[in-house]
Amino acid sequence: MSLSLALTPRPARQPSTPGWAVPERGAMRRECASRRAQLATVVRMPFPFRHRTTMKESRRSPWPTVAALEERIEEIMDRVEKAGDNHVERAAALEEYLTLARAHESETWFDAGPWSEELADSYLALGRIDDAARTIGNAIRCGYADGAEMLCELAGKLMRSGHEPQARPLWQQARSGYPDDVWIYVQAGIEYGDMGDHAEALEWLTAGLELALRTGDPDSALEQLRPLRASCLSALGRQPGDIQEPTAQREHT
Repeated sequence: MSLSLALTPRPARQPSTPGWAVPERGAMRRECASRRAQLATVVRMPFPFRHRTTMKESRRSPWPTVAALEERIEEIMDRVEKAGDNHVERAAALEEYLTLARAHESETWFDAGPWSEELADSYLALGRIDDAARTIGNAIRCGYADGAEMLCELAGKLMRSGHEPQARPLWQQARSGYPDDVWIYVQAGIEYGDMGDHAEALEWLTAGLELALRTGDPDSALEQLRPLRASCLSALGRQPGDIQEPTAQREHT
């Protein structure tokens, strides 16, 4: 029995690299548009400024450096686009992009969070699971994106590709690092339910339901937690416990 249910996703992150649009990223469900469709085209928008150095300006003007950096980024993005499904070449280009982003961390041109996730995807396609986890860990430590979301995204991908043992510590890391994020429990419950481990799914969904009740359900997660948990109990041949009834009453008040 599948626990799939349409989820209310986290708000999508907005790209911050003005010259190179990053792919939109679905926050929670694998029914989102496929990765290939999202990254089939790397869109280039006009760079917000260009400047030609005049004779009167100092040779130490920052503009030549800006132009060189712009050209470097564009060359890397060309390689990413041309690589397509060649994950060896794609990973090499994205590694270079992220190295450049770290070297210019004060610049606002880079959107290292989504591209870190793309690099992790290429690593997964190549079977480099440890490198994928390291990339996401680095992105979280650098504050590139929502850590809970990145961990859940990677954990879900690992589970769907048959690597549940490697996904388990990521779920626990998300849970311990972001204990008040109810969507961690929802997503973990769905992933375990989809793979048929209803007992594990029930643990996550029950914990999420308790969290939502305790905090006043600011993310409106109860409307999803309740049917998911009920489906899980049904799959296990069990009846709803006491915790289920207060949830039903709360939703009708």
